[in-house]
Amino acid sequence: MATDIRQADSPWMYRRALRQTLNYLVAIAIGIIMIFPLLWMFSGALKTKEMLLEETVINLIPPLPWQWQNFIEAWTALAFTRYLINTLIITVATMFGGLLSASMVAYGFARLRFVGRNFLFFIVLGTMMVPMQVTAIPTFLLFHRLGWLNTYLPLIVPMWMGGGAFYIFLLRQYIMTIPTELDDAAKIDGCSPIGIYRHVILPNIGPALAAASIFLFLHSWNDLWGPLIYLTDDNTWTLARGMLTFKRTLAEVRHGGGLRQYQIHWFLSLGTMTMLPVLFIYLVLQRHFVSGVVTSGLKG
Repeated sequence: MATDIRQADSPWMYRRALRQTLNYLVAIAIGIIMIFPLLWMFSGALKTKEMLLEETVINLIPPLPWQWQNFIEAWTALAFTRYLINTLIITVATMFGGLLSASMVAYGFARLRFVGRNFLFFIVLGTMMVPMQVTAIPTFLLFHRLGWLNTYLPLIVPMWMGGGAFYIFLLRQYIMTIPTELDDAAKIDGCSPIGIYRHVILPNIGPALAAASIFLFLHSWNDLWGPLIYLTDDNTWTLARGMLTFKRTLAEVRHGGGLRQYQIHWFLSLGTMTMLPVLFIYLVLQRHFVSGVVTSGLKG
């Protein structure tokens, strides 16, 4: 009898093992495809321009000696320090304002009872379907009349006004998984709605806040649209805005041929330095990020 059961389970176990193997192979292949450009960027940042231009086959292991001076030269040529400080100011202010305002709005939609709550929430979600290009001109005119052009305010203040529909949705979904009995116990202890938000909700939505903080960091750190429209003075530029004009200011003209050759090794060095903070933030918050995304219902 036991032998018959094992024989019956054998084809099923074989199919399951084969399916898992195929899933792993597909995941590995996708991972290699996604990480290959990053490895090439890291490798190219340690090569000379001549090595990169003469390569016929991509070599991910840069030959010795490694060109560490590429990072110093690119840092100096781009005024990296000034752009880095500008980017950090905007990113930190955006993250703090976005997390604070989005969590408060999400708490209101998840816990408070008022007329038209679901209708307003659907309107908020509907704003995610409106491309930013549609509202670009009215928004620009508004900030122009407020006198905010060529300042950081157009990039920071909107994130303090709710944080964005996506982050409200993300945090609301997570808050709804917290038992309402905790709110009832806090009310018995005399907590107001603000007190419940501060002492009950915030301490329990750490994973969702970590996930939202990563998304906010990526959005602000890599943002080119906003700085390109609102920042005209190069002293206020961010890293993304500065790198956009980098190829214009560092282009060489080969004598005789008129062929423009760009400092590709500096571009790759700048790309590596710009990506390192993003990679560091993700590695630090990875565990909370995965937990927050899965629990909030954003898993595919």
